[in-house]
Amino acid sequence: MKKIFLFIALMALTLVVVACGTTKDDANKVEKDTVVETEGNTGSNPDQTENTGDQEDMESKMDELDYTEFNLGVDYAKQKEYEVELEKNSDNSIEAEIDDSINNVKKKGAEAFHELYPLVKQLTIVQETTKEEAINEVLKVFNLEDNYSELDLDITFKDGTKIEFEDKK
Repeated sequence: MKKIFLFIALMALTLVVVACGTTKDDANKVEKDTVVETEGNTGSNPDQTENTGDQEDMESKMDELDYTEFNLGVDYAKQKEYEVELEKNSDNSIEAEIDDSINNVKKKGAEAFHELYPLVKQLTIVQETTKEEAINEVLKVFNLEDNYSELDLDITFKDGTKIEFEDKK
């Protein structure tokens, strides 16, 4: 998607620059510069390479987990909440998000993934884990207080099986 957008933007920029040219020499110069610029952008953009590498790293780490999706929402008094999501989509893209109003933290993407992955990796929750065991383990691993008003935990395992735990106090 980024490549398509970059190509369209580059083509639009080329048309604008060419249309603004006043002499034939200027138009030829712009066209040559544009061709060089286009060739330089094919796969050599450092940010694009870094994002691709990071995506591949996140994909391989997700493969190490027993889960393809992990969602946790914990509500506390005074409208404080802790919500995290870690998900591997069917196209192998990774979504990660942290919304922590307790500590005023909001993160998305790779930054959220690298914070969540080590925590989720510590979990030993399996399909047979009881609700109480799962809740206690999640609270301990994520270093959360047990004085919540509501807790929702949804996990999808690699085989497609889902478990959902909800607890209200």
